[in-house]
Amino acid sequence: MRRPRGQVLSLVLCVLVGSARADDSAGKLVYESWDAAYLDQAKAGHVHTTVREIEQNDGKVLRTAMELDLSVQRFGQTARLYMKTGTDETPDGVVTGVFMGMLQGKNQQLALTGAVDGDELRVKVNGVANPVDKKIWWNPKVIGLYREQNLFKEKKVKPGDTFSYLHYEPSLNAVVTVRVEVKDYEDIEVGGQKSQLLRVISAPDKLLGVQLPPSTLWLNKNRVVVRSEAELPSLGKLTLVRTSREKALRKEGGPAKIADIGFTQLIRLNRRIPNAHDADQVVYRITLPKDEDPRTAFARGDGRQEVKNVNGKSFELHVRAVRGPKEDGDPDAEAAEEFLKSNYFINSADAKVKEHARAAVGRETDPWKKAQRIEKWVRNNMRVVNFTEAMASADHVARTLEGDCTEFAMLTAAMCRAAKVPARVAIGFVYGEDDKRGPFLGYHMWTEVFVRGGWVPLDATLGRGAVGACHLKITDHSWSGVDSLSPLLPVMRVTNGKIAVEVVSVDGEE
Repeated sequence: MRRPRGQVLSLVLCVLVGSARADDSAGKLVYESWDAAYLDQAKAGHVHTTVREIEQNDGKVLRTAMELDLSVQRFGQTARLYMKTGTDETPDGVVTGVFMGMLQGKNQQLALTGAVDGDELRVKVNGVANPVDKKIWWNPKVIGLYREQNLFKEKKVKPGDTFSYLHYEPSLNAVVTVRVEVKDYEDIEVGGQKSQLLRVISAPDKLLGVQLPPSTLWLNKNRVVVRSEAELPSLGKLTLVRTSREKALRKEGGPAKIADIGFTQLIRLNRRIPNAHDADQVVYRITLPKDEDPRTAFARGDGRQEVKNVNGKSFELHVRAVRGPKEDGDPDAEAAEEFLKSNYFINSADAKVKEHARAAVGRETDPWKKAQRIEKWVRNNMRVVNFTEAMASADHVARTLEGDCTEFAMLTAAMCRAAKVPARVAIGFVYGEDDKRGPFLGYHMWTEVFVRGGWVPLDATLGRGAVGACHLKITDHSWSGVDSLSPLLPVMRVTNGKIAVEVVSVDGEE
């Protein structure tokens, strides 16, 4: 059962380039397929699937590897979105292992492998300064990629059938339930010819309260998927069409023919906010027509953002500037250990991160002033804004000093922790404007530090020493114990909700 892979990665607005570490070229090739990939009807790349028979000590396994390779435009730069995932399974369909590969940043590779042991999956993530080795829950009923693509044939599906199965989603390092509805036959074009194909809806259950994108599949008379479509947040409609290797690899105009996702992801606003980052309070009217409970989609209750005047699928988000810690705050208050501890993405124990933190802080002892100095140092020393950089870990950024807002935020948080200032990363939107597009909100990531008993935001991308009322926070995270992109799921919830935003008032204006 072929579904577009790497779909969750698109929500972070990152471009991932890399290759799987598992040796998927060994063994006897028993199956191979090619699919041309289109984004909103423009050729963007391909999907290549192989199945190889591998002889191992404990018997024969079928290693299935699925490679998604897309080229897109992001803020005028050509970016490659690449992901390879795979499973090992016995001939009778028992999954014994999983793997995924990607490049997080320049010359920084991430390789995830997992070995099944009963009801546990032991996951190892290597290729970075802070490797991960942990166990997650596993269900022996999880279906591997080989059986998944043959499942319709195995079940001899017909219109009206429904069933579900368990699938492992590597980008989130989680097992999800996929629910299938077999619809009816319809005339669909594949390879320039119309055929009677059976339409199927394949929808994963919610994960951490967020609906992952469903797929529409079309099966030929042999119950093989020959076309599929899925609406991917931030990317658009991804269509896969079964074809030959030659046609799958053929260039048809390249990424220049595809809408620039850096701009299509922007949320248009109804009016400008003069001197936006100096504003002390802004009221936004937010509408999420496809969200079940829109008022809970944005962070609230932290003294900076408040939800008011809920009306159906709309609500007002009142955002006020927080330009420093509370004067009457408790200087002895302590944050949880996870906000000081080094982890996979915010690797504050790295020697280079510590070196930068010492250079930035100097002899300063006040926690807030230390954080401000770090923000300024990151702003002044990150050399370029590179929109093809991925979700790189802080230790990698400390060496390259390249990236976009995600790298600025991760490095700032790591340096703050290295300087004994508790820190976390905030994710949401920030105000911007230009002559061609007018005012807009764009996806953004920044840093928050815990000082005098409260969380205070900083943004090294801007380097203003504080954050005003033009940062709209969806969520925050310590990234403790995280080796996947799951902390970014709340952003997918907002983009799935088809968000619309209006500026209602600025600094109390009538």
